[in-house]
Amino acid sequence: MLRCLNTGKCMKFRSIVGAHFVMAPLSFLWVYGNLSAYTDSYFRFACSPACMDGDSQWTLCLLVAMICPGILITKKFADKIGLKLFGVVSVVVVNAAMFASAWVIDMSVVGTSLLLGFVNGLAQGVSSTIAFQYVSGWAPHKTPLFMATVSGASTFMSVVQNPIITAIVNPDNIKPDAIIGSRTFFSQPEVLARVPVALKALAATNLGLQVIGYLLLAPQPGPGEASENLEKSHKLDHRSRVGRNLREHEPSFKKSLKDLENQRNGDGCESYGSSDVTGPTVAQESGDKVSPHSALNRDGGSHTNSTQTEGEHRSLKPREALKRPVFYALFMFGAATMYTLVLKSNYYKQFGLLYIHNDRYLTLVGTLIPIVASVSRFVFGLILNRNIITIKDSIVFSLAINSVLCAIWYLVPQINDVLYLFFTLCLAVVQSLNYIILPLASLQIFGPAHFSTNYGLVQSCLFFVGMLGPLVISLLMKTFGWLWLFGSASFFCLLSLLLVVCADFNTLKP
Repeated sequence: MLRCLNTGKCMKFRSIVGAHFVMAPLSFLWVYGNLSAYTDSYFRFACSPACMDGDSQWTLCLLVAMICPGILITKKFADKIGLKLFGVVSVVVVNAAMFASAWVIDMSVVGTSLLLGFVNGLAQGVSSTIAFQYVSGWAPHKTPLFMATVSGASTFMSVVQNPIITAIVNPDNIKPDAIIGSRTFFSQPEVLARVPVALKALAATNLGLQVIGYLLLAPQPGPGEASENLEKSHKLDHRSRVGRNLREHEPSFKKSLKDLENQRNGDGCESYGSSDVTGPTVAQESGDKVSPHSALNRDGGSHTNSTQTEGEHRSLKPREALKRPVFYALFMFGAATMYTLVLKSNYYKQFGLLYIHNDRYLTLVGTLIPIVASVSRFVFGLILNRNIITIKDSIVFSLAINSVLCAIWYLVPQINDVLYLFFTLCLAVVQSLNYIILPLASLQIFGPAHFSTNYGLVQSCLFFVGMLGPLVISLLMKTFGWLWLFGSASFFCLLSLLLVVCADFNTLKP
């Protein structure tokens, strides 16, 4: 059994499955829209008198802002202590913070925002970088597909977490009974007393899933070499096949030995060095001029085959990436999409409760959102993997639909409950593409050599949204109301769309 787990195929399977569980902290973004309706009410009516020392709106915005620093620090610490060990450290820190939030929520809004937002955001950046590097290292030819499934895994986890949160806090489907300004709140003690319990349940779920994930991760394939176990397993596989041929064809003994030698040297076989790991490969060492990322170069309009050389496609250093207009097109796409996603995550339930007085129904909306988002990511990952559309096509589609939907957001819940459900799910489809497009574009357009740094720079758009978002959102809410708040998201998407259309996504050619 242990020998089976150390074979190449088993290690590849374990690592890809484990990468999906590693992404567990990212589910918080998808449950926060449901959770915030209860935590904001807790701050208003149940915490200690001194707890209102800040604005709870910073929780989600801090989370979004700190994803970028989390990505950037991953390489620095991983180089010192190892990628997997650094991930384990992040598991301890983030889950300790989530458990602590159940205690701090009674004392401080700022403290709760730091634990659920600041710390959780850093952990999300670390987890996503580790997961993406593992799947791109073990299965480079299917990177778009596995990036889609990995990013969708955490989203799908919230399908279970959202109903659990509501079942714990509001099992009797009690209606919110307090209206302050343009927002509704729960003031019932029996509801508010269970909010800390929901935070503990969420923390326990994430901890369990991440522990499973890191236990499954096999040693990451290093550049230029496969692990010793991988090499041995493939040699045994090849010898076994040739042995059977020798018994069946005795006269061709010498020829079979020669074939075996060729296979062991990387000629005529599919070794892990050439098909499952990024970086210099066994095939390259034997003379085949294969770019380590040539199989991944399916960027906006540039379709290449796997036999192109490094001279034709190369990795860009961070300072080179910053000089390309496509970098700023990706930055604007990420910023606009995340701004609309923050609005949806924060307010889909709070805004909906103004016109739809059914907490359980809106929880159902929140439960369906991650299902639709996960499926849409998988579908687009499959489409991108088969070169049916380009990255640029996907971005144009996402921004265009996003702009139209945000323009009509204010009217939809006033028309019909079912229409609001359909509308919110459409938002989930176009916004969820952000999680596959940005890492995939960073890998395919700028190359794999400096992936974590370039991806972190692209994701700096999240820091921009996270820091400025609360200021802009609060100002628009207080001055103009919901209509102009949603209108600002529509205009931001339209402005970003114009920049994307003008940008050239074919940037790997020197």
